Amino acid sequence: MALKTPEEGSKELTVTVTSAMHNQAMTPLWEAENVLIAAEKAHKKIPAKLHLGELNPGQQVLDTEVKMIHTGIRMAAYNTAMTIAREIRTNTGYRRANQEAHALMRQMFNQTGDIDTSEPGHLTIRLDPLPTKAKTAAAAELCAHLTSTKTRYPGTDLILKYAIKTKAPALIN
Repeated sequence: MALKTPEEGSKELTVTVTSAMHNQAMTPLWEAENVLIAAEKAHKKIPAKLHLGELNPGQQVLDTEVKMIHTGIRMAAYNTAMTIAREIRTNTGYRRANQEAHALMRQMFNQTGDIDTSEPGHLTIRLDPLPTKAKTAAAAELCAHLTSTKTRYPGTDLILKYAIKTKAPALIN
């Protein structure tokens, strides 16, 4: 901007800003606000939920099919939970793994974290540390074991990597 604060010791204490100068300085901000408003309007038009009938009009889903789909999802979730609990027991040094493997697994599934795609060819899942050092160490061991399998994310060429965050993010003043 062409305006500046008068130098120290200067007798000039005021700066005159004309409407033209103000408009010139504010134009980029106003353009950005208009783009943001248009993007927010477009976003509000996207429905948060869709009925199955809207995706495939005319498709009939019978009660038995719904039950079978529901049962299949529950079985997959159960198998995943049991596998993760077994991995906690067998591939971590967690001393209470035999008693707390399921509780630790549930705690890890509910833990906040980040999904990072910045490393080419990898999809990194980075969890926040757990409440105790022992649980965080066990989760880190599990993450290292799961990463060593070099599993690909379904439908992509991205290799899954798992990690626990080690440092708190720096605060910006």
